[in-house]
Amino acid sequence: MNKKLPIELAIGIIVIVALAVGGAFYFINKDYKTASNIALKNTKVVSEKNIETIHDGDLNLRHLTSAEGLVLPETINGDLDLRGLTSAKGLILPEIINGHLWLHNLKSAEGLVLPKTIHGTLGLSSLTSAKGLVLPKTTHGLLSLNHIESTENLVLPEIINGGLHLNHLKSAEGLVFPKAINGTLSLNAITSAKGLVLPKTIKGALVLPSLKSAEGLVLPENINGLYTINLTSAEGLILPKTINGDLRLDGLTSTKGLILPKTINGTLSLNGLTSAKGLILPEAISGRLWLTSLTSANGLILPEAIGDVHLYNLPSTEIKKLKKKYPKIKFVTQTARERGRPID
Repeated sequence: MNKKLPIELAIGIIVIVALAVGGAFYFINKDYKTASNIALKNTKVVSEKNIETIHDGDLNLRHLTSAEGLVLPETINGDLDLRGLTSAKGLILPEIINGHLWLHNLKSAEGLVLPKTIHGTLGLSSLTSAKGLVLPKTTHGLLSLNHIESTENLVLPEIINGGLHLNHLKSAEGLVFPKAINGTLSLNAITSAKGLVLPKTIKGALVLPSLKSAEGLVLPENINGLYTINLTSAEGLILPKTINGDLRLDGLTSTKGLILPKTINGTLSLNGLTSAKGLILPEAISGRLWLTSLTSANGLILPEAIGDVHLYNLPSTEIKKLKKKYPKIKFVTQTARERGRPID
């Protein structure tokens, strides 16, 4: 008699032993919609006297549509994905999540008690109202509130050590920002600076693509990028002396009132300008300069410290003159771009 176990049986025994060693497990029903009596593989009992547990690794429960019966560890050293939940009913979250918390489809914050600490993104992208929303005093990653439509009941954390996305907010009146946001502040739907009091420091980019007027806009002294692609006039726009990131002002069709920073440690994009008349560029641009609508090089004075210069609508004769005047600068034309390399 052959004493060797069939391969399938051997694998089955190994799996059973591995599961037993891993600890208790969640039971999820056949359609992956609900969960009950949950404990986890990679979850360790911290103390025999209590039920405090730690789960090492990501926990993907995105298929759950109800939190009834869900028992989670008190600490998760990884991401927790609950993007299938539309309600917080029955949801008891861990005290600490050392990763991202995804609650993308939650429609209401009613009954939601968030962890004390989240060391990653807090994704609440489907909330349209802040009613019942109590945010942690400190967030350590991106705070995504993309569909919040009003500042009513919205109390932001005292410290945001990541980005903040409020891309459906049409007015910032009444909203109190923390003194500093250590990431990108994205306000895609804001069309006016009325009532907008920005943080003193934004260590990421400030994204205001729908802003139509700079009237009343007070920018932080420290900013790592500015995107205002629909701003058609520079009147009232006061930029910092240095921007440590990209500056996109593609909506401008005139240089009137435009005073650029002395230094841009990134890309400068002025794709709406057709003329360089009155354009005074920064002394240094570490990234690219985009002037793709420029039809004449008259009045264009380039700094010595600059990356590639993109000029898609200049005649080839003017490009040749610029190359002769600035032999160290790489110029990119439409034809050269299509070939995927700078012009020779």
